[in-house]
Amino acid sequence: MKLSLLVSVATVAMVLALVATPCQGQIWETLIPLITKEVVSLWKNGEREMFGHRCTYSVTPKIKSFELYFKGRMTCPSLSNERGEAFTRSRSGVEAKTVEDYVRKIVAKGVITEEEAKAWLNK
Repeated sequence: MKLSLLVSVATVAMVLALVATPCQGQIWETLIPLITKEVVSLWKNGEREMFGHRCTYSVTPKIKSFELYFKGRMTCPSLSNERGEAFTRSRSGVEAKTVEDYVRKIVAKGVITEEEAKAWLNK
């Protein structure tokens, strides 16, 4: 997570806490952990197995033209040096698009056959 985002969220929370009345302050004490949890959940790192190899992926949020996008990256170093990437507005769809991009790249390189790739491709 970028430090600037954390600093921004903390600054906004402190300013709101200073101007809030005691009753509103109790509401903010409840809301701040929930908001923080939601912001932190936008980032995701993980592993999955593909074609008998361990692969790693990451999802990071990006702001573009005041809209939230997600960038996905995936690599399987023991299978290929290719990197799957996707950039979408969909939090749930970015992982699938990233896997699809990776699989298409390794099929094009001849690492796997199209038959092996069918289970991983959406189309």
